[in-house]
Amino acid sequence: MRREEGHTYRERLFRASPLLALMMLMALALAGGAASSHAPVVAIDSGAVQGVPIASLPQGGAFLGIPYAAPPIGNLRWRPPQPPEKWNGVRSAKAYGPACPQRPSPWLPEMLGRTAMVTDEACLLLNVWTPDGRPARRLPVMVWIHGGGNVEGSAEWPPLGETLARQGLVVVSINYRLGIFGFFAHPALSAESPQHVSGNYGQLDQVAALEWVKRNIARFGGDPHRVTVAGASSGSLDVCNLLASPLAAGLFEGAILQSGVCVDSVFPAAKDAEKNGADFARRLEAGATGDGQSDQQSLAALRAMPAGALLEAAAKDQEVDLEPSVDGWFLREQPAAAFAHGRQMRIPVLVGSNENEVSIFASPLVSGQSYRPRTVAEYRQWLERRLKENAEGVFAAYPAQSDGEATAVFNTMDTDFDFGFGARLLASEMAGVQQRAYLYHFTYVGQGAFAPLGAFHSEESMFVSQRFWTSWIHAPEDARLSAAILGYWVSFVKTGNPNTRGLPVWPAYGPEKDVCQSLGQTIETTPVPRSSRFAVFQERLDERLKGS
Repeated sequence: MRREEGHTYRERLFRASPLLALMMLMALALAGGAASSHAPVVAIDSGAVQGVPIASLPQGGAFLGIPYAAPPIGNLRWRPPQPPEKWNGVRSAKAYGPACPQRPSPWLPEMLGRTAMVTDEACLLLNVWTPDGRPARRLPVMVWIHGGGNVEGSAEWPPLGETLARQGLVVVSINYRLGIFGFFAHPALSAESPQHVSGNYGQLDQVAALEWVKRNIARFGGDPHRVTVAGASSGSLDVCNLLASPLAAGLFEGAILQSGVCVDSVFPAAKDAEKNGADFARRLEAGATGDGQSDQQSLAALRAMPAGALLEAAAKDQEVDLEPSVDGWFLREQPAAAFAHGRQMRIPVLVGSNENEVSIFASPLVSGQSYRPRTVAEYRQWLERRLKENAEGVFAAYPAQSDGEATAVFNTMDTDFDFGFGARLLASEMAGVQQRAYLYHFTYVGQGAFAPLGAFHSEESMFVSQRFWTSWIHAPEDARLSAAILGYWVSFVKTGNPNTRGLPVWPAYGPEKDVCQSLGQTIETTPVPRSSRFAVFQERLDERLKGS
């Protein structure tokens, strides 16, 4: 500020006209505040980013499409995530970046009201919503890992950032590599790796994003030592794997797992995942040229393939297996074994499942084509194909007395087999290492086309985000249940305990009482549904672990 005759211009203005000076200073302050609100800017370790204002977050805003790792393209395809390049100046963070490569999802029209998303291999991006961007705030943080079977989805699913930020959380949602790009293993990839492993790139992306959060979230007003990681469906399964991975140790202090765990599964061993990948490469090569190539030549050809062509080739190949594997690095052992022996991360968890998980997979709402038996004979045949020597025990626990009840019994059995059993097992194993585990059972039934589905897979995410599917018919009870679920979830992120004033008490899980919190038309503590039947699933799991 220039000086005149030994005084600043501001001082001379105050002496000449105090009222005018005060009015000018207020205008400047308001203008400065408006500029800040209009274009929030935060400096992170790779450069400055400019976000977008959100009316409901007047002291904060949203920062979208921030790179947390280098684009995994070219020679970085099927390598662990690398640090992002630094940039000069201010980078725009005002719009979501592309989702990772995937085929069009039949869930997308209902979930987001669209038929397609923009996708690109350069997709290792995250988004941040903050209610107050001042670094001194140190607000609790929730990192969301989206679902989609690890083959589809994006950081936009579901759109929960603003809703949770209004509750006082800093919220982060992330993209991670999917399908053939995220879970492809191959001997040549393992040979070039310093760790001599391949696969699990999508989960390594999640670790890199959590490391980014530890380094940078304080600059958005978040507390890097109060991070809860949360996910639904395959995102929840991935959270479970993070709990079992030594690479994620110390990166978060709580976990929310919605309808998906790793403790009821047995994943492929590294050698099996590599063989599966090599077989896929050979089938692809034979279909393209018919000429034999070395593993290195085959890998070079795969890296040179356009992303779209590779994606379609994997989608058409019924034999290629794209899931997490026990690689000896990200996963040193079967997660189920790690939990059974108390070697998982010891932090509070909130975990649960829904009463009718599998109904949506056969619903026209999402173009579902999932198999459903129509007779007792077809039900028994499915059990024999899938569960082999355990088929009779499962049928005895979930018997169908007539063809008319075969489909309904199957739906209940499959819901417990794939979701209910695992959620209770994880809660029990966390309680076994003296960690608080809060088990829920979601029971809310919608109206219209949703009524026949019961409490279906992913439904509770609508109540967390307060963004409902396009065909959802609203009822007065929606808001009440959403407020309760938000209250529980937010309290858990803030304190590691969902209990908060104004909501029914939710006791921590203990095998001796075997109760959960029922979330539906009523909210109350109830016995875990059908848990007396779960022994048949535990028997099967134990047998599979012995052979892994």
